[in-house]
Amino acid sequence: MQKKIIQLPSGGELEIDVTPKFLSYVRHHFKIPEHDDVTDDDIRMFVHGSVKSALDNAESDPSWVVVDDS
Repeated sequence: MQKKIIQLPSGGELEIDVTPKFLSYVRHHFKIPEHDDVTDDDIRMFVHGSVKSALDNAESDPSWVVVDDS
């Protein structure tokens, strides 16, 4: 496992532990050939897309809605 710190366009940082299996998911998603490196930008975009998709799915499921009863 390799720890990476990726600079974000907004000025923040994404700290992520990268495993070979994770890199294979990124490689498969973006159709990156085995002989090409997975870049920090590839990882950043994969994480962004995955989180966005998860949040979009959660928001469309009423069981995930948080109700403030106070």
